[in-house]
Amino acid sequence: MRIRPLSVQRGNLSAVACLTISLCVLGCLCVPGCSQGDPDAASNPPAGGAVTESGDSDRSVSDPSANGVDATSAQRTAPPTTAEREELAGPRIAAADSADPAMAATGPGSNAGAPNTTPPSFELAESNTIPAGIPEMIGTGGANAVAAERELRGDLTADELMTFLEESDRDMEMLARQRNQLQDADQANEMMQQLVKGKLQAAVRLLEHPNATDAQRTAGLRGQLQALSHLSAMGDIQSAKALEALAKQNLSSPESTIASDSRIVLIGFAIDGLRAGRESAAQEIVSLIQGMTASATPDIPAVLMMAEARQVLADYGLVDQSAKVREKILELYGNSPDKMIAQVAADAAGTAKYDSATRLIGEILENENVALERWTEAVTTLTGEAPDMNTVEFLGTSALQFEAAGRDAFVQETFRILSERFADADSATAGEIATAKAAMEARRDVIGTSLDALAHLPTLDGNSISSSHTKGKVVLMPFWAVMIPPSLQIIPMLQEIQSRHPDKIAIVGMNLDGEQAPLGEFLAKNDLGFPSYRSVSSATSDQGNPIASKFGLVSLPFVAIFNQQGKVEALDFTGLQLESVVESLIDSEN
Repeated sequence: MRIRPLSVQRGNLSAVACLTISLCVLGCLCVPGCSQGDPDAASNPPAGGAVTESGDSDRSVSDPSANGVDATSAQRTAPPTTAEREELAGPRIAAADSADPAMAATGPGSNAGAPNTTPPSFELAESNTIPAGIPEMIGTGGANAVAAERELRGDLTADELMTFLEESDRDMEMLARQRNQLQDADQANEMMQQLVKGKLQAAVRLLEHPNATDAQRTAGLRGQLQALSHLSAMGDIQSAKALEALAKQNLSSPESTIASDSRIVLIGFAIDGLRAGRESAAQEIVSLIQGMTASATPDIPAVLMMAEARQVLADYGLVDQSAKVREKILELYGNSPDKMIAQVAADAAGTAKYDSATRLIGEILENENVALERWTEAVTTLTGEAPDMNTVEFLGTSALQFEAAGRDAFVQETFRILSERFADADSATAGEIATAKAAMEARRDVIGTSLDALAHLPTLDGNSISSSHTKGKVVLMPFWAVMIPPSLQIIPMLQEIQSRHPDKIAIVGMNLDGEQAPLGEFLAKNDLGFPSYRSVSSATSDQGNPIASKFGLVSLPFVAIFNQQGKVEALDFTGLQLESVVESLIDSEN
């Protein structure tokens, strides 16, 4: 059973299967080995061209199994890899998204407005020396030996700063490629962080260097955008805010590469805003994309970000806005002379086979009077035309949306047709359907479960959670994992709800990370503001995570709502019913 963001409905998006949100695309701009910018990491077109520091396309094929260290940190606001999903939910039934993102540089989306000025307080490298040990970890040879001694001295010329940036990208790529072979993940994380901070400091100095050429200053500014993106991926909220401010400042830059990079960043933040419920976010996405222009060189990051935007808009039932983005993708890149770009654009734009069903889902969720027969016809047609795992996942996610909205008849009808259409019990699709049904039943059975039943679990800080913290209160329990950053996106909303009734609402988290997750590093940088139980996930266990299974968790974000008697009152996995359920419980006490 896969853990997936609820909003991600699978369409014909093989080229972007590795994407979930925002800035991961920008992270590819600096690392040639990044599979996020490599369509081959998720599909079959020729190797993609990730943009290097110079802005040129690098056609080398990266190792799709390489994981950037920042991809395991607190963004990674890119989707979990197969192994990470298995740790949370048990062995995976099918491998529909086989790509394993490398160097996904995204950070927790910051929706806070930032002034349109150059951010003054970057957290720069504490040490200007390339971390010792990298040569041994990323290979041998004279060049790597030199890397260990390289320092970001204060007297470097503009040319030397350019070289420093290029070598930093090379070192980051090499470290990312070898990360899976390293014994000490924490050491690798620390090394990657030092490399990125060193790159940021070099980029700032290059931009301000009195003898830098215009091209070098452009490289410095791009380096800032890239490094801030990576630092955001590592859980640095200040870097995320600085990144958004820098992108806003440079959206209208006369330098096309800077303007494009900035636009990609802001589209990512707007996507995060849509997921967080900001009403203006959908129009922001469309407006930003309408302002995009075709690049003279292959522009995989732009295509992939537009693809994600199209998919997210469609998933939220914003079909008209999604169609505008699809038209723009095809307008800019559908007839590209580069066959690879044209193919990626076609895959990214998707097909119309899910559009009518998506539009109908929106109607059903908005109008209780939509006839069940219309959905029956749509599902029957779709499973007949596309009897594959993508369709099963699309309909499974649709059923989850119906469940969240209390449309049980549509849930049951969806599973009835799926079970009849995919009757072979040994098939992967039937297995996925059976797992989804079992999770649905678990979600029903867990209602009424006592909060005390979780008291045997350890906590993140090692201290027991006092009954005085929760007694007589509505308790909001977000399930979260550092390895799946979208799970953290609901927390600001929970804190805002709690702020209205601080004496009547408590937040107690449930962390699901595996043993190897950089949890300590994340907590050292981020104060969540509430205690959390810890249920360790395992990739080798059939159940994956017993608590996640008990609660029927298949999507994130996911919040269990306990009433004032300490019993599970409801489960929310869309954020749409959260406030109404909580307010109803609060009102019941008055």
